[in-house]
Amino acid sequence: MAKKPIVKKKIQRQNGGRKPKPINWDDVDKFLVSGANGVQIAAYVGVCQDTLYIRCKEDKGVDFSVYLAEKRQKGNSLLLGKQYQVAMSGNVSMLIWLGKQRLEQSEQPKDTQEFNGSLSNLLDVMHMIKSAEDFDALVQMAKDNKKEVKPKVEVIER
Repeated sequence: MAKKPIVKKKIQRQNGGRKPKPINWDDVDKFLVSGANGVQIAAYVGVCQDTLYIRCKEDKGVDFSVYLAEKRQKGNSLLLGKQYQVAMSGNVSMLIWLGKQRLEQSEQPKDTQEFNGSLSNLLDVMHMIKSAEDFDALVQMAKDNKKEVKPKVEVIER
């Protein structure tokens, strides 16, 4: 018996693929201003995050990271303005908080120590002392207050 030949059907494809899903950039802007990230926005819009990034480049003409930074800074400005407004209306807690954040004010003084480098030099010398002879030589040098007397120190590179 003769087998029937296999006939392959041609699959007709639409030119251009699926229509792109519309992205409401006003909604995206509101989310970015409020502090949302690309993954969160893509989930809300209903597209893959990569699609959102590509569409941002196509629709807005900039990378998503640039677009996000611009909108995030707008949100930060609005938030700071509102905090300033609340503080200026007499909210003492907000005045204190803004003073600490923007003016680097604090209730406790900073514990800073400054030295002229001699302490650092002394620590370097102490790290080089490997024996009692080295220590004795340093004591002798201090007594003589001369630079000719040098301790027998081996420099070990780390």
